[in-house]
Amino acid sequence: MHHIIYMSRGTQAMSDDQLRTLLQQARAANEEQNITGALVYGDGQFMQIIEGEESVLAALYAKLLADPRHTSVVKLADKQVGQRSFGEWSMGFRPVSAEDFAELTGYVEPDKLDLSAPGLSAADALLLQMMKVFVLTPLKN
Repeated sequence: MHHIIYMSRGTQAMSDDQLRTLLQQARAANEEQNITGALVYGDGQFMQIIEGEESVLAALYAKLLADPRHTSVVKLADKQVGQRSFGEWSMGFRPVSAEDFAELTGYVEPDKLDLSAPGLSAADALLLQMMKVFVLTPLKN
């Protein structure tokens, strides 16, 4: 089992309908290829974890890099894992406000991320835990 975690910026803001369409397409394709994960979108930014076989994820990530809807793609983690963290979901999704997204990604702001930092892989578990808590925690009214 393998996972990739990345962040990117959308080249333009997406409407709710566009996000729903993207999510429906992703869920169908991911289910077909046994990919699970979670997607967070807010204020034009994406953060996603994808889980599955390494070769399948590599192909999906290559497609993402070529997708004209994304820019400033930053890979935060790409590694073997013992098990899926989002095994029940073909693709979990949570739209967030700019404030919520900033809270989620505070220490991994793409423009300020030092990709040569030796502790980045150690932060992988923390990043994963943050995403799980954020995606699985109900929204406050």
